[in-house]
Amino acid sequence: MSWEEFLWHMDHRLGMYVGKPRYDRAWSALTGFALARGQGELAAFQEWMSARHRGSSSLAFSSLVLAETFGDGATEARLASDADHVLAVSKLCQLFGEFLKQHARTPLSAPPEN
Repeated sequence: MSWEEFLWHMDHRLGMYVGKPRYDRAWSALTGFALARGQGELAAFQEWMSARHRGSSSLAFSSLVLAETFGDGATEARLASDADHVLAVSKLCQLFGEFLKQHARTPLSAPPEN
């Protein structure tokens, strides 16, 4: 499955894979998919998100997505409704898709050879 397919399923059918669609479950699914691919996308996304917020935040990069969605100071505790989770998951998919498009021309670091 490609990243584009994965992000579409995560954005539109997350509940089919993880039960009740929640931001933390979407984040876990994204992390698992990235680690299974072993191509370094997650680390590069972390750097990309940190660069977008350079100097403005010391939040974990999963929380930076929430800050871009709901404003500074947003945390998972801010996700009070199903609609909040849907919006956060959609923003996560949008940002990761944007990251992938920007890095399509620049290959990510190759994993170390054993």
